Amino acid sequence: SVLILDHAAAPGEKIRISGGGRCNFTNIHASPKNFLSGNSHFCISALSRYTQRDFIALVERHRIAYHEKTLGQLFCDGSARQIIDMLVSEMQDRGVELALSAGVEDVRKTVEGFALTLSTGLVTCQSLVVACGGKSIPKMGATGFGYELADRFGLAIVETRPALVPLTFDANTLERLAPLAGNAVDAEVACGKTRFSEAMLFTHRGVSGPSILQISSYWREGDEIRIAMLPGVDVADLIRVAKRSNGRQAAQTVLANHLPKRLAQSIAERTG
Repeated sequence: SVLILDHAAAPGEKIRISGGGRCNFTNIHASPKNFLSGNSHFCISALSRYTQRDFIALVERHRIAYHEKTLGQLFCDGSARQIIDMLVSEMQDRGVELALSAGVEDVRKTVEGFALTLSTGLVTCQSLVVACGGKSIPKMGATGFGYELADRFGLAIVETRPALVPLTFDANTLERLAPLAGNAVDAEVACGKTRFSEAMLFTHRGVSGPSILQISSYWREGDEIRIAMLPGVDVADLIRVAKRSNGRQAAQTVLANHLPKRLAQSIAERTG
């Protein structure tokens, strides 16, 4: 028998808010190379045993309509609630018991397996799987319990750090770029040999968007992040050609044909 313990009052809270409420449930191009891990062989093994195609087939069996947005990202047409209901239904069909509002207060190793002290009582089991995720989004109930438990049982712990997060600017840079907040542009963002070509968004704190969120997982303190807002384009040559064709056309006007107006103005002012 299988028992799943969740300290939340409802299942799948992180799923519920994912993808803007529509749950970006998989990517048709997912492969082991997309995962950062100290054990690359595990990713190969795990993804070969259960692929994105297997999950897509499950979604289709439950008649959940979905669509592809960009670069293979699949979202529900309806809401993330459909994915949660699907998973709960699959659990029920297989006799899996789900206990909600069941916080784990203590775990002890026993001769038979493990003894868990819960906020609701005592549970014993032969095997224990800890899959409580990371510390991100504490307002959704995320804690560091999994790391504390691993440390208590002497398991090796990889140093935690933010990943898939926006990047913030220092006060001086933020003041200079504040007028650009809300502007989005397709960009190629690179760190070392890793690069992503997707949308980038200027915010009131720095930059965000898919390209930034992904590169943040590869960035380390002291690393340089390179952003090309017109990848593959020689901007100086672009301006020269435009001026030859259109007389004394200003650089800002030329850039505004390829970038948001406020961004073109900011670049022109800084470069003269």
